[in-house]
Amino acid sequence: MIEMAELYRVEGMEVARLQAQTAARFPRHTHAEYVVGANLSGSEQIWVDGREFTANAHSVTVYNPEAVQASTFDTTTGSADFVSLYIEPQRLATVAAENGWRTRAVAPELNQGAFSNAAVLQAILACYRAARQPLEGDVETAMLELTAALLANGATCPAATTSSVDTQMLGRVLDYLRAHLDAPIGLEQLAAIGNVSKHHLIRTFKAAVGMPPLAYHMQLRLIEARRRLRLGRHIQDVALGLGFYDLSHFSNAFRKVMGISPLRFAVATQFACPA
Repeated sequence: MIEMAELYRVEGMEVARLQAQTAARFPRHTHAEYVVGANLSGSEQIWVDGREFTANAHSVTVYNPEAVQASTFDTTTGSADFVSLYIEPQRLATVAAENGWRTRAVAPELNQGAFSNAAVLQAILACYRAARQPLEGDVETAMLELTAALLANGATCPAATTSSVDTQMLGRVLDYLRAHLDAPIGLEQLAAIGNVSKHHLIRTFKAAVGMPPLAYHMQLRLIEARRRLRLGRHIQDVALGLGFYDLSHFSNAFRKVMGISPLRFAVATQFACPA
């Protein structure tokens, strides 16, 4: 089981502390934000966009927005403890542009995976400490130092290419998925939009995105759920508005990705989540 023990929201970023107990795992999922983590203890096997990594104590993990990721924690020597930052892309892009590290305020594509990088590790922990005890200027300073460290860590490898026909098909299907978050969608419907067989759709989509189209659509709905909860929407309205069968279905899907219930996520502020 993975539990989120703390959650803070500060200046375009969410800062969480999580603990993984026996046989803990995150299934394949994605986030709209950069996800940057510091592993404090334990060992984690990571899959991200078709590549595998191992993160041990004092390793850092970096995922770009919409990267498909999964983790399995080895807790045979004790529980895993880690800090995760969820950073809005425009926040990082603005910091980089304002300091002359990027010529345009466009979200950079970071080198992602697991790394032994002391500068990134210390910057993540500085963001965590600043979020826990916010003092004027501390969060801004920590975010600036984190951005510099992440950019110095390098750029990601180019993504695998697909044929022009499949690229157009994927574009149509992705556009449709993003525009229809209010209910589950069927494969037959998506195959018709892509003008391909269901088998070809699944095979091509999974190769390009990292998970089948219906699983990815669920992740898009959960991303939208997090956005609505941050805006203060009622949990039941969010669940029903995004086509979940009931609150139990919504809560189970949400917890698998976030390690926290929608209720605890909704009430988080700059202070620690209630127990």
